[in-house]
Amino acid sequence: MADPVVVVTGDSGTGKSSILSAHQAEASRGTAIAPPPVTCTFDSGALQVAILDGLAGAITESMADRTLWRNIQHRLENASKEMAAEIGKGLAKAVTQEVMALVKARVGEHAGEGIATFVKTVRQDATDDLRRDLKSRSDTNVVRLLVRLCDEVAAALKRDVVLAIDECQRLTDDDQRALASLSLAPPKRARFVLAWSSTAYEALDGLTRLRETKCGEVVVDGLSSADVGSMLFRAGLATSHAERVHFLSSGFPLIVEGLIGQLRSGGTLDDYTPPTAFVRSLEDALARLPAAAQVAARQLSVFELPPTESTLIAYLGIGATQWGVLRQSLERENILSVERNGRRWFHESRRSHLWSRMLSEAERFEVGQPAFSALLGQYRDDISESAGLMVPIAHAARFAGDSQAANPQLAKVLDLTAAQLAVLASMIELELTHPGGEEARYTPPEMALIYAHNVFGADRGDALDAIPVLLEQEFIEMVDGPGRVNNDPDVAVTVSSDPTDECHIVLNGRIQDILGKTVIPQITDRIVHEHFETVRAESTIVISSTGRSDAVEMMRSALDYPLHRFNPLRRSVCPMMALWIDYGGHPISLAAIFNGNADRQKARKAAMAVDEMSYGRRVRTIRTFEDQKTTIPSIRLFRAIYLATGRPVEANAEGNWWMINEGPPLPITEYAHRQITLLDILRTRVDEDEQEVYALEQPRGAAVGQASDDTYFFVELRGSTRVVELGPEQIALLDGNAPFKFARLEHLLELRPGEKTQHIRGLTQPDGLIDDPVVAMLKDLWETAREFNKHQPRRRIKMQKGALTQLLHDAHIRDTTLARTLSERLTIGGSRGHRPQLALRVAVHPGDGRVVPPLVAYTQPIGSPTDVQVRFLPRSARPEDPKELYSLAFGEEPRDELYGDTAHSAIAGLLGFADDEIELVQ
Repeated sequence: MADPVVVVTGDSGTGKSSILSAHQAEASRGTAIAPPPVTCTFDSGALQVAILDGLAGAITESMADRTLWRNIQHRLENASKEMAAEIGKGLAKAVTQEVMALVKARVGEHAGEGIATFVKTVRQDATDDLRRDLKSRSDTNVVRLLVRLCDEVAAALKRDVVLAIDECQRLTDDDQRALASLSLAPPKRARFVLAWSSTAYEALDGLTRLRETKCGEVVVDGLSSADVGSMLFRAGLATSHAERVHFLSSGFPLIVEGLIGQLRSGGTLDDYTPPTAFVRSLEDALARLPAAAQVAARQLSVFELPPTESTLIAYLGIGATQWGVLRQSLERENILSVERNGRRWFHESRRSHLWSRMLSEAERFEVGQPAFSALLGQYRDDISESAGLMVPIAHAARFAGDSQAANPQLAKVLDLTAAQLAVLASMIELELTHPGGEEARYTPPEMALIYAHNVFGADRGDALDAIPVLLEQEFIEMVDGPGRVNNDPDVAVTVSSDPTDECHIVLNGRIQDILGKTVIPQITDRIVHEHFETVRAESTIVISSTGRSDAVEMMRSALDYPLHRFNPLRRSVCPMMALWIDYGGHPISLAAIFNGNADRQKARKAAMAVDEMSYGRRVRTIRTFEDQKTTIPSIRLFRAIYLATGRPVEANAEGNWWMINEGPPLPITEYAHRQITLLDILRTRVDEDEQEVYALEQPRGAAVGQASDDTYFFVELRGSTRVVELGPEQIALLDGNAPFKFARLEHLLELRPGEKTQHIRGLTQPDGLIDDPVVAMLKDLWETAREFNKHQPRRRIKMQKGALTQLLHDAHIRDTTLARTLSERLTIGGSRGHRPQLALRVAVHPGDGRVVPPLVAYTQPIGSPTDVQVRFLPRSARPEDPKELYSLAFGEEPRDELYGDTAHSAIAGLLGFADDEIELVQ
C-alpha cells in the first residue's frame, strides 16, 4: 500500500479488520513504525481521537534516545506554533500536551531515560476543558496539525509512521470531511490505512467523497474456495469441506469462522443454508459454550465497544480469574474475534444480532440497567479519557428501567425527537452569560431556531414546534435576559451542565447519535476566549451577543456596566469598540470597553487579523466600530428635507417630529415603500460612522399590515429591500400576546436566505397614515443619533475663516445634493420634483470677547450649491442686528430671507448639528 492514504472497503464481515491488523504487523517487521489499528468511536471528533491514539502509540514504540527525543520535542513545538494562527494558540498547545499525556500514560514508570526526560519537559498547562474539547470537536485544522505531528515524528526518527484506523464509517459527517481533506493534502512521511464498511448506507456519501480525492483503495471481496481451504487447514480441519463452507459463506470470513467452529466441535453443516449460515453458526457457537459463558455473552452484547477490564469484571460480578476463563471460551468459539483497540471483542454484526434479535425485550431490560450503571461509572471515573462513551451510554439508557423510574427527566430525554434535540443543542451552544461573573445564563430563542436549522439540520417548522414542548417538559424555561430589541423572552436550558449528571451525559450522547455532532456549550464565549485573547486582555469588559447587533444596541448594552463605561475620577466616558464576527455563517457581536484609546487600537489591530478555524468552521472579524471620536450631525437629514421641499419639519403635540400630508391617508404598503426607498438612498449617502449608527450596513425591508382596531404593524426586515404585506394569520400573531412572536413570525413569513426580522412596531392613528413616511423614518434616525451623541465628545469647530469656510462648503453641497436626490425619487410632503438650487452666503462676526458675542447671519439665494461664500467681520465691528452684520460683510442688503443667531447655534444648524453637539473654538 504505497499511497499515503488507503481505504480498505468491503461488506461487513469480509475481514477488513483482520487485514488492517495483518498489515500493521507486517509493516512493523520492516522499518516502519506501525502500531495496532485504532477503532473509531461514535462521537464527533472520533477521527482526532483515533489519530491521537495512533500517534501516541507510534511515539511509544519508537524507543528513541534522549537526543532523538529532544529533536522530536523541538519539532512538535515548532509545528504547534506554526499552526497556532489557524487553530488558536491554546488549542495548538493542547494538542501537543495531549499527545505527550497519552505517551506518558503508556510508558509509565518504566520509560527509558530519553522519553522520561522528554515527557517531563513538556508543560502540561492546558486547561482540562481544552483537552476534553480537543477530543469532541470535529476540526479539519486540528486533524491537519495531528498529521503534521505524525510527519514530524517520522522525520525525526527517519522511519515511516503508518497509522491504521478501523470502522471509519462510524465517523460523523464533519469528521468524514476532515478525512477527505487529509487525502487532498496528504502527509509526507506518515501513511494512513482506513477500513470502511460499504454496507453502512448513511456513510456512503463520505466514502464517495473520499474516493473522489483519488486516494488508494483496496476492495475486499469474499474469499476464494482456495482461501477457505487454507483457513480450514490452519484450523486443523480437512480441506474437503472447502466447497461446502465456501458455498454457505459466500467467502465471508466472518461466516467462515462460525462454520469452522461448528465443524471443529464435531457438528455437521447439513442443516445450514446460505441465508441461515450466519445466524445458525452464531446460535450453535453459543450453544456449545458452558452455561456461564452463554450468560456472559448475552450480558456483554449490550456493549458496542469493550469497556475497561475493571468495568467488565465489576459488571459481571466475577473475579479476574473467572473472567479470564470466560474470555477464553468466548474467543475459542469466535464470539469475541475482532481486535478493538488492543482487545478482543464482538464483530459488530455478531453483537448486534445477539443483542437485537436473540435477546428478548425482558432480557435487554434486565441487562440494560446494570450495563448503563457500569458505563456511567467508567465515564465518571475518568471523564477526560472517556471519549466515545456518551453514545453507548445513551443506547444503554433506553433499557435502564430503574434509572428512568428514579429520574423522570431521563425518560423524557430518551423520548426527544430529532428537531427537539436540535433546538436544545442550539440553545446550549448559543448560551450566554452576563460578563463579570454572574451565574445567570440565557439564550435568544430566535437565534437558536435559525442555528438549529443551519447547523443541526432541523426543519424550521419542526424546530418552532419544539419550543412549547421543551417548555412544557421543563427542559427550558423563560428568563429575564438583558434588554433586547424584540418581544421574545430569552430562555435557559434546565438540564444540568454537570458533566457527571446522567441526564447531561445521555442528552449529549443522543445528540451525537441522532444529529451526528457534539454540543459545544457556550460556543460564543469559547470563540471569544480562544481567538480574541488580545481584546479580552486589553479591555476591562467584553459583552458577547449571538446574532448581528447594531452598534447603538451594543453601546446601549455597555451602559449596563457603568463602572466600566464611565470614569468618575476623570468625569469621562471610556472608549468602546464593537466587533462583528462571522463564525461559519453564524454572526457574533462583541462590545468591548477600554481604559484608553491605545488599548483599544492594540485590540482592534489583533481583532482585524483574526481569520482562523475553530470547531471545523471559519472565524473571522468582519468589521469594527469605535466610539468616543465625535458626534454625528443629528438634524442634517431634516435640513435636507427642507431643501428638497421648502417645508419645515415641525413637532406635533407629543413633541415628535412630523409632517402632515395633504390628501387621503396613504395605503400602508405605499407608506412602507417610501421609507424603504429613503433608507436605500441614505445607505450610499452617509459617512461610515452614520452608516453604523443608523444601522444601514445591511439593506432594509418591511413586512406591514393593519389590524381590525386600526393598529398598523411594521416589521423591519434586514437583508432585503422588499415590502411584504402581512396576512391575517401573521397580523393575529402580532396582535396577540403569545410568546416568541419573532420566532413564529420568521417562520410564517417564509423569509428568503439572508433575511431576518429585526424590530416590531405598532402604530395607532385613528385618522390613518396622514403623516409623511419619510419624515417619520427620519424622526427614528434622529432619535438614534441623539442617543449615540449623548455619550460622545462634541465635534470641535474652529472659528477660523479657512477651516470654517471648508466645513460650511462641504456641508451645503452634501445636503443640497441629498435634497435633489430625495426630490427626484420620493414624494415628500405631497410634492415631488426639482426645486430651485440654492447657494449660501454666510456673514460671521467672531466676537470681541467682551461686548459682542460671536454672531452669524446667512441667506440661501437661488444659485449653484457650489457657490458658498463665508465672510468674517473684524472683531472691532459693532453690528446692531443680523441685517447690518450681513450688509457689512457683503456690502449690500440681503435680498433673500435672512437668518441670524449666535454663531454657535447658527453654525451648528448649517452643519446639521444640534446646539449641544458641537463646541466652537477660536
